[in-house]
Amino acid sequence: MTSTRRFDAGRALRIGFLALLVFSTAQVVWWILDQNRLAQRDHARLEALYGVEAELARTLLAEGREWASIAGRVPHLELVGDQLRISPAAVEMLAEERRSRLRRYGWEGGFFLAVLVAAMVVVTRTLRAETELRRRQENFLAAVSHEFKSPLASLQLSLETLQLRPPTPERLAELLERMAGDLVRLDRLVTEVLDTASLESGTRKLDRQAVDVGGAIAAVVEDLADRALAQGVTVGVEVTGSPTVTADPLGVRTVIANVLDNAVRAAAGGGRVDVRAVRTGSEVRLTIADDGVGFPPEEASRLFEKFYRCGDELRRTGRGTGLGLYIVERLMRLEHGHVRAESAGPGCGATFTVSWPARPEGRGA
Repeated sequence: MTSTRRFDAGRALRIGFLALLVFSTAQVVWWILDQNRLAQRDHARLEALYGVEAELARTLLAEGREWASIAGRVPHLELVGDQLRISPAAVEMLAEERRSRLRRYGWEGGFFLAVLVAAMVVVTRTLRAETELRRRQENFLAAVSHEFKSPLASLQLSLETLQLRPPTPERLAELLERMAGDLVRLDRLVTEVLDTASLESGTRKLDRQAVDVGGAIAAVVEDLADRALAQGVTVGVEVTGSPTVTADPLGVRTVIANVLDNAVRAAAGGGRVDVRAVRTGSEVRLTIADDGVGFPPEEASRLFEKFYRCGDELRRTGRGTGLGLYIVERLMRLEHGHVRAESAGPGCGATFTVSWPARPEGRGA
């Protein structure tokens, strides 16, 4: 029995880049050490040259030459009593020149090393992010395939049931209701994929106008009422005043629908979802809180990443593509608003807060 191991191009590329950067780092370190040795050799060579000058000066002095006639030719030397030596100024000049060269090489080498280390970090993080995104894309495809197959299989079963024998009126109503639900589910999946494509391509055009947030909430809750009832979820709505925003009406409904749909799924099995909307100063704030499954607090910001879903897509039982909250975050960014998620942890429920800039009071529609 033979098995083939899938080639991970991203991992191979990461290893190649890191190997190249490590080799470059070693080259820079070698260059710094080599320059240090060169500076030491130059220092020793100049000291030897000064020693030769001192010997020459001693020879001339021994031959009876006056120091005054020799001093101009050997400025690095001085005569103290009858002792000829390298002047302290010349020694300090040599030492300072050596220190200056070493500092320059150290700064240059340190700069290159810093750049290389930064490059290592950036390349590693980028490739890891790319690998993670590719993994999530693969899991997304698996999840979407499952999401599409489930309603399609249900539709096929309902049609086959109708073909086998004429059902009773009650059974016919039940089958038609199931088929309608499956079509709604398919429509939602297709809409999420299309919304994501339009947002990422920049082709999503916003038709900004006055939008009554309370009315949008009521419409979304009505659309989700049957599904919430079927899943045993109670939805409570509280709208204070008449919160109005200047935004794209379809975008507002999409944001509310995606967040509320997420809350209903989280609270399925007898939970409760509370929807509240109020104007606070210069913004309209929508809060959707559920007492459902919750999530680890550290994953709050990641919930809005593309394809991200808590846990493993292939092992979870809940539905979803990982696009709904991503679409919410992108739409809110376009509307100059923001969205955040909070949870005390798994099993503790979750709260999503969406805020739009409020429409100035007294302004016409």
